[in-house]
Amino acid sequence: MPRNYLLIAAAVLLLTVWNATGFYQGDEHFQVLEFAAHKVGFVAGADLPWEFAEQMRPALQPFLAYVVYQALTVFGEVNPFFMAGLLRLFSAVLYLGVAVALYRRYAPTFSDATNRKWLALALLFSWCNVFAGVRFASESWSGAMFVFGLLAYPLPPVLDKFALSRVSGNGGKSSALWAGVLFGLSFEFRYQMALAVVGFVAWLLFVGKPNWKYLGLLIVGGLTVVGVGTLIDRWFYNEWVFAPWNYLAQNLIEGKAAGFGTKPWYGYIEYIFERGIPPLSLVYLAATGWFCWRYRKDPITWSFLFFFVAHSALSRKDIRFMFPMLPFLSVALVVSLRDLKEKYGTELFDSGWPKRGLVLAIVINVALLVSVCVRSMNDNTHAMRYVYDNYSEPVTLFADGRHVFSLSHLVIRFYQRRGGVIIIEDENRNWSACETSMCLYSERTNTPDPPPGGTLVYTNEIAFLGDFDPFGLVSRQPFWYVYELKRKEYDGPAN
Repeated sequence: MPRNYLLIAAAVLLLTVWNATGFYQGDEHFQVLEFAAHKVGFVAGADLPWEFAEQMRPALQPFLAYVVYQALTVFGEVNPFFMAGLLRLFSAVLYLGVAVALYRRYAPTFSDATNRKWLALALLFSWCNVFAGVRFASESWSGAMFVFGLLAYPLPPVLDKFALSRVSGNGGKSSALWAGVLFGLSFEFRYQMALAVVGFVAWLLFVGKPNWKYLGLLIVGGLTVVGVGTLIDRWFYNEWVFAPWNYLAQNLIEGKAAGFGTKPWYGYIEYIFERGIPPLSLVYLAATGWFCWRYRKDPITWSFLFFFVAHSALSRKDIRFMFPMLPFLSVALVVSLRDLKEKYGTELFDSGWPKRGLVLAIVINVALLVSVCVRSMNDNTHAMRYVYDNYSEPVTLFADGRHVFSLSHLVIRFYQRRGGVIIIEDENRNWSACETSMCLYSERTNTPDPPPGGTLVYTNEIAFLGDFDPFGLVSRQPFWYVYELKRKEYDGPAN
C-alpha cells in the first residue's frame, strides 16, 4: 500500500470522524450506546427499545463501549460526545486495517502497477467505504471481522480460472483457529454474518477441498467465541440467555422484523441503485455482477451470494444490511476494470465515452466523499451538545412535538448529563410545570413559534441563507431552535 495514500486516507478519516457525529440509523445508537449506558447505570431498562426486554441483541459491542466508558472515568466525568468520537476513531482505524489487509492479499494478483494503484485508491477513498467505515455500528465491525477471518484462513490452492484467490493462504493450524475466532466475532457483532460464514464453509466443501483438521479448528474457534459471547450476554442481561435464538424467534418466527417495512426480493437492487447514487450505482451493480459470474469459484463470491440471496429472500430490507460486504466491492470494481482492459486493450479508457464515464465516476465519488467528510449524521446532535455544554445544572426541556433528544418514540439518554434533563411534552405550553431553575423549549420547524419571553440560544439555521432562497428551498427546510425560558417570565414556582 503506497505510504502517501495511507497518509492522505488517515487525514480524510480523521476529518470524517470529527464531523460525522450522531448515528446513521437508530440501531447504531440505541442497541449499542444506550445499552452500554444502561449497564453503566444511568439509563433505565424501561427506556430502552423493545429488543432489550426480548433479550435478543448481542452484548459484545455494548460491552466494548462499556469498557471504554469505564476507562475514561479515570480522567473524571465522561463526556459522551468525546466518547462517541473515540469509538468512531477506533472504527476508522479498523477500516484502515481492512483496506491494508485486502490490498496485501489481492494486489499481487495484478501484474500492472496501475491496477494496483487503482485497488489502493478504491479501498481507501471509496465514499461508501469511508461512510460505513467510521461508524461504530454492528455492520461495520462484523464486516471487518469477516474480512480478517477470510484472509486469515489458510486457503487451499485453487488454480481454476474462475477463482481470483489462486494462491494458498499463509499459515497452518493456528491460522485456521484464528480465522474461526474472527468469524465468531463477526457473528457476535451481527448474527446475520452467519450467512457469509456458511457461504465460505460451503466454498471449502464444494470447491476448496478442505483440510479437515483446519476446518475443525475453524469451527472450534468460532464456537469458542460464541461461548464467550454467551457469557457476556449473561453479564449484560443478568440471566442466562441465548440471544441468537431469541433474535431468530422474534424476527423470523414472530415476524416482528417485517413490521419495520418490507420490500420485494429485488429490493436490494433498487436500494443499491438509489442509495449508491446513479450513474455510479450502475457501476457498482455491474462490477458486482461481473465478479460473481467471472469468479464464481472464488470464496468471496460464495460468501457474498449466500449473504445476499438470503437477505433478498427476507421481506425486511435495509441498505445498511449490505454494509458488511462493502470492503469486497472495491476488489470487484478494480478486477472488473482489469478484465475490461485485458479484453479490449489498455487504450480502452484513453478516449471516447469509456474515458468520460470513468472521469464522471471519479468526480461523483470525490464529491460524495467530500460530503461524507464534512457533514454530521443527525441534525439534532449539535443541539444536544449545546445543552450538554452549556447547562451543567438540571434543566427542564419543554416540547409540544419533537424535541432535541427524541428519535421516533424513543428518548436519547446517552448524550444527557446524569439526571440533567427533565423532558415535559406539553402541547398547552404550561410553563408552570417547570421543575428546575432553568427551563428550555425546543422545536424543529420551518415556521418558528417561540414562547413568550423566550430567548433563542441555539439554532442550526444558516443565517446568511435567509437572503438567498432560490425557489423557497430554505423557507421549506426545518431547523432546530432552542429557547431559554427565564422564571420571571411566568408564574410557575420553583421546586
